[in-house]
Amino acid sequence: MNPFTIHTQQQGVTYVEHLYFAMGIAYRLFISVLAFAAHALLPFIDIKPEHDLEATVAYLNERNDWIESAKHNAHSDTSTDFLPANQREIRV
Repeated sequence: MNPFTIHTQQQGVTYVEHLYFAMGIAYRLFISVLAFAAHALLPFIDIKPEHDLEATVAYLNERNDWIESAKHNAHSDTSTDFLPANQREIRV
């Protein structure tokens, strides 16, 4: 099996979706690290609210929820997400 697709298939995403997902997290954490490092060296520099610990944790939780949802949909035999909304059967 192709090593580029094993993990992505398990997660229920394409290679490109996975690339954007992982690089987005890496970028966000990198920016937060820079903000905290600058604040550590120069305490008078404030950390912007969008990069503080609470915002970073909230971002990571949101991204985790997204990937868990994708994984669940990929392994669900009853998923009809690929169909237009007017063609989906309501399942209870």
